Amino acid sequence: MSLASVRSKRTGHFSTAYDQHVTSEILALAREPAVLRAAANDEIAIPEGAWAGSAEAVEGLLRWVVADLDRCPSVVVERSEFDMYGSGYASFVDVLLTWRDGSARVADDNMTRVRGLAVGLCRLAPIAALFADVDIAFCATSGASYLPSLETAASNPVTGWEDACRDIVQVLDRHGILLLDRETLSTSIDPALTVETVLTDRPPYTIFDAWFHWMD
Repeated sequence: MSLASVRSKRTGHFSTAYDQHVTSEILALAREPAVLRAAANDEIAIPEGAWAGSAEAVEGLLRWVVADLDRCPSVVVERSEFDMYGSGYASFVDVLLTWRDGSARVADDNMTRVRGLAVGLCRLAPIAALFADVDIAFCATSGASYLPSLETAASNPVTGWEDACRDIVQVLDRHGILLLDRETLSTSIDPALTVETVLTDRPPYTIFDAWFHWMD
């Protein structure tokens, strides 16, 4: 399967969930060495849907996805990082979600602690990653955040968050975004390929590093 073969296909937004053929095709491409090389170089690597257009089109779609995630019945968006963590370049948008009923939010003195799940929405292709056991604390003037990593990447569903995972996947499906599992993300890539990222102390690099990287 070649990248050119996908470029010749539809270029509009998805209006329904992926069919099995498209899901399998995107998953295969997400593992293909030539595609991974493009992703590591911060190039749009799987031009499906909005990714067949401009970077602005992708950004617009991802904002739409975040707004849709915020309407999930079980979880709410706590925050989303579109600003590259303030500097550098992030190949993904980092979205933290927590229970809508507030049960994973604890306030103590001037500090608030929030537990939840995070979703990494890739800017380079219609793919995403799920991160479990995210825990942040903040006050009015400062806060401790987290950075996604392969170590916190999870497969769907996450134990204890099954309802949230179901709702998240339904949103991603509606927008034609494929959630990669931990096994896929953990797969090693060509050892000759370098990924500019501060999210890992590797090489050897993995599929996660190619698609989800940040350089400050």
